[in-house]
Amino acid sequence: MQRLLEHYTVQLDKALYAKDPAVSDIGKEILHHSVTLLADEGLEAFTFKKLAQAMASTETTIYRYFHNKHQLMMYLCSWYWSHQEWKLVFATANISEPKVQMERAIEVLISKSSASKTQVMNEELLQKVVCAEFGKVFDIHTKHVEDFEGYFAAYHNLCERIAAIILKMDKNNKHSMAWAQTLIEASQRQLFFHFYRKKMSDCSKDENTMKQFILNLTSSI
Repeated sequence: MQRLLEHYTVQLDKALYAKDPAVSDIGKEILHHSVTLLADEGLEAFTFKKLAQAMASTETTIYRYFHNKHQLMMYLCSWYWSHQEWKLVFATANISEPKVQMERAIEVLISKSSASKTQVMNEELLQKVVCAEFGKVFDIHTKHVEDFEGYFAAYHNLCERIAAIILKMDKNNKHSMAWAQTLIEASQRQLFFHFYRKKMSDCSKDENTMKQFILNLTSSI
């Protein structure tokens, strides 16, 4: 699976960038260094000036690819969610039992990412960045509905994948999307505690404990 994931190409909405960073070396360098810097300093302290210094480049160069740091942050989050969706599709392929599909989906949501030598970004650091910062990006405001929808398209697609499994478990479920969002965000919160605040949760000690906790939530579906 890891080998296949390393060759998977994420396609993201055009609202997430001014110039597609995935098609140029300098764009990929922006992504690589931004993940490292965000993991070290957090979104509030992160600036394009610091990013330019880390790259030995200029702020003007970065602005050619992203209008601001919030758009860059949304790009990174969307890349992560798209990658998660692909992992989920792969993990649930050829499985007909909905409950087993849900178990595999939850395993994807709570599994810790590992650094890959072939990917543009350090996925291990990216996961930690998303867990720490994703809640803040919902506060992003845009005047254009199309841009707003594009910002969250990858997250929405992942929710729909999980909602589809929920409907297989209970075709009359009226809140499949809300349940999908709850499972995703509960998983991310427990991963956050696992990475940064282990004493604040009694189920974030390891992946198996987190998995059992999230699975228990599905008993109400």
